[in-house]
Amino acid sequence: MSFVRKPRPYSSGLPSAPVPAPRAPRVPKEKTPRPVRPRGPRSSWAGAVTALAGLGALLVLVVGLSGLWNAVARDWQFRSAAAGVLDVVR
Repeated sequence: MSFVRKPRPYSSGLPSAPVPAPRAPRVPKEKTPRPVRPRGPRSSWAGAVTALAGLGALLVLVVGLSGLWNAVARDWQFRSAAAGVLDVVR
């Protein structure tokens, strides 16, 4: 036994639902020019991102120079201590 409904035969051959009437053609709207807005400042987030990138680069530069200075100072202290030890030994 099948539960699928079988189509009923139509005597006229026309569909059972009424056919909708054709639509009237659309009339294109006239395009009006957009009002010109005064140019204000650019978006603030772009400036903030640029400022943060600059500060990050500055921070990397400062930390790098600080590390370089510390390495030079430690080398100088080591050479100074070595010279003092050599003076004592002589």
